[in-house]
Amino acid sequence: MGETIEIAPVDARAAAAARARQEQLVKPPGSLGRLEELACWLAGVTGDDRPAVEARVVVAAADHGVACEGVSAYPPEVTAQMLATLASGRGAVTVLADQVGASVRVVDAGVRDAPALAGVVRIGLEPSRNLATEAALTEAEVDRAIGAGRALATEAARDGATVLIGGELGIANTTPATAIACWLTARAPQALAGPGTGLDRAGVERKAGVIARALDLHVRAIDGPREALRRLGGGEIAVLTGLALGAGERGLGYVCDGVIATAAAALAVAIAPELGPRLLAGHRSAEGAHTPLLEHLGLDPVLDLGMRLGEGSGATAAIAVLRLAAATHDRMATFAEAGVSSG
Repeated sequence: MGETIEIAPVDARAAAAARARQEQLVKPPGSLGRLEELACWLAGVTGDDRPAVEARVVVAAADHGVACEGVSAYPPEVTAQMLATLASGRGAVTVLADQVGASVRVVDAGVRDAPALAGVVRIGLEPSRNLATEAALTEAEVDRAIGAGRALATEAARDGATVLIGGELGIANTTPATAIACWLTARAPQALAGPGTGLDRAGVERKAGVIARALDLHVRAIDGPREALRRLGGGEIAVLTGLALGAGERGLGYVCDGVIATAAAALAVAIAPELGPRLLAGHRSAEGAHTPLLEHLGLDPVLDLGMRLGEGSGATAAIAVLRLAAATHDRMATFAEAGVSSG
């Protein structure tokens, strides 16, 4: 991927106009708290001082060679089974998306033995390799996955989306995400490894040891974020890295989900730092590496509900709050319109 990625700057004029409108609405200044900040963020990333929330969720699914190390409480075949559930519209994120009015695209980014499913985008990737013994992806696979993510962002913008959410599913994928988080934050695996799908204490310790082996194997050869993705990542993480970059290219807001999606977004920011202001943390995951990643990016989550499902579920739930922010910003009366003294 030798081409330059040009991130659209946040529209300072629209954000300033939104802040000015907030000061004129019939309420004490700042009394709607975070809703006011979110309305101004939406204005800046959309370029519209009275922005609309048109959300799309892209869920990328992949299997991981590192699953053979016993880092998940579930077997690898669950990924394909969950992919079919999402395709049927009966997964958590598809239900949540329906409730908040978001569209959903599902991507096979390297699911082993996945059947052909209506509505699932297949990009020709195989499951990643065991990052504890070799690089997870090839150069060509990274190019393909990032390109697919950028194309999905272009499609979303063409379809009228103003906000993108990256979600994922894949057995064992908190292991590569945590390895990436360790590389980005210079924190030890023992400090960041979490239970993922439900590991016990011994399982978490085993997972931290696998991540430590992977870092020992690769870290001296990692010369930047793209190489970190190739060596420590996976197909869905690479797609979501491209999706976040594509959101920046197409002038969209990007809402980060949990630890896997946020690790991908953090790699995207490392590739293109101008992307940072377009990111919003939808929620705080209960997974151990997520808060350090949010701190690394300087993001304050909208929700903190103890969620750790993935799929884009927490970020999709946050769309409800973004819709409230946009509605109050657009439909409340100003002091002048209401005939109320502003003091």
